Amino acid sequence: MSTIEPMPVAAEDVHYCEVHPERETSLRCNRCGRYMCVPCAVQTPVGYRCRQCVRQHESKFYAGTNNDYIIVFAVCAVLGGIGGVVAQLVPFFIFAFIIGIPVGGVVSEVALRATGRRRGRYSGEIAAAGVVLGALAGRLVQFSTLGVRFNALLPLLFSDISVLIIVGVIAFIVYSRFKMRF
Repeated sequence: MSTIEPMPVAAEDVHYCEVHPERETSLRCNRCGRYMCVPCAVQTPVGYRCRQCVRQHESKFYAGTNNDYIIVFAVCAVLGGIGGVVAQLVPFFIFAFIIGIPVGGVVSEVALRATGRRRGRYSGEIAAAGVVLGALAGRLVQFSTLGVRFNALLPLLFSDISVLIIVGVIAFIVYSRFKMRF
């Protein structure tokens, strides 16, 4: 019985990933021809591409500027603050889901319109942070007007489960809307 031995590979046929030079590979990007290992490859509808080519392609869709980040944060913080105060009026946490989804849609639509529908690569994260910090500030203002001492304030800020759910749902919806895939 004969065994099949692998053919020796010539030294010039061995290629290495450009990002991970210790990994041998024969996979190439179908756009730029760069050698890449399997973890570096991104499957696209037209074949495998390297992460650099995919990132260049995605950058065409992100037209947001630094001013747009500021606008997104400000709009989401103000509307999140209003939402944090209004969330106290929701009696049951099940209503928080029902109310949080359309409110998140309104907050994200207002923020998108304020920037002329431009998105930046990090607009989703900034928008979600604006909602959470705005809700925190809204609750802080609400409690400070009631005369609550600061050391007793921190446990009260997000003590109500419905407030946590509404703020979380709004932040998730806003983040998702800005991270919508093209």
